[in-house]
Amino acid sequence: MLRTSLIVILALLGNIGLQAQEFSGGFRAGLNFTTINGPSEMNADGAELENFDFSNGFHVGAVGNLRFTDIFSLRAELLYSQKGGVYNYAGESYWVFTPTDGSDAFFATGNRETTLEITNSYIDIPITGVARFNKFELSAGMSVGFLVASRAAGELRFSGTSPQGNTIAPFVTALDFNYFDGPFRREDIGEVELREIDNRPVEIPKNLGAYYQGQEEDENLFNVIDVGLVGGVAYYLNRGLFLGLRLNYGISDVTRSNQDISRRALEDSGEYIFRDDDDQNLNIQVSVGFSF
Repeated sequence: MLRTSLIVILALLGNIGLQAQEFSGGFRAGLNFTTINGPSEMNADGAELENFDFSNGFHVGAVGNLRFTDIFSLRAELLYSQKGGVYNYAGESYWVFTPTDGSDAFFATGNRETTLEITNSYIDIPITGVARFNKFELSAGMSVGFLVASRAAGELRFSGTSPQGNTIAPFVTALDFNYFDGPFRREDIGEVELREIDNRPVEIPKNLGAYYQGQEEDENLFNVIDVGLVGGVAYYLNRGLFLGLRLNYGISDVTRSNQDISRRALEDSGEYIFRDDDDQNLNIQVSVGFSF
């Protein structure tokens, strides 16, 4: 009887609670200021060789609110959101040359300078608890994102020394990456510059795809799922129109180790060195929205 009474009471309370809830919808859109946090490669002296700067993107999507009281509500959103950052590398590095005469590949050591703006597009689903105090609103919760597009563009400059000690004059290569495009094979390189290094003919590409010098397997560099913490504040200009500022900090690694390759050095055998580190998205959102 006690168990039955408890079940009935809980059912009645749940029914009352559901009747007391109020659902409303809305939308939000705005700018993203985004970067990727992670450890940098170091040179022999312990100085950083790489870093990420902030880049710009945007977000847009729908908002659903489930209000429990005049102050507290639960919010779910469905957003298209661009994340990423500007990757910079400057310092000691290598370049792998594949001779056109069929002889074995060889690598040169030297200096690499890379600037690459990465744009990863996600479908984000933030779930937050919201507390509203008159015109101000505080929110916090979690978000899960699903990667739907991943591109990057930039430029690479390399100069160095061949295995026989000959100077390799600087060359510049344009970077146009689609990380979803064929990671299991070497990209077509299009237009090339012909050179002879250590008496062997080589092609230096004038533009490169994402996996030209990378592991040839069927996986992308970036993980499909991104999980993060969300916290923000909003100010309501009237009953429904608001301005918002929000931080989305990733807690999952956005890169796969078997495609995250060191650009500083190779193994003594000439094989790639893979980096087993965590890289997280950091996204600051400035929004304007309306809640019906």
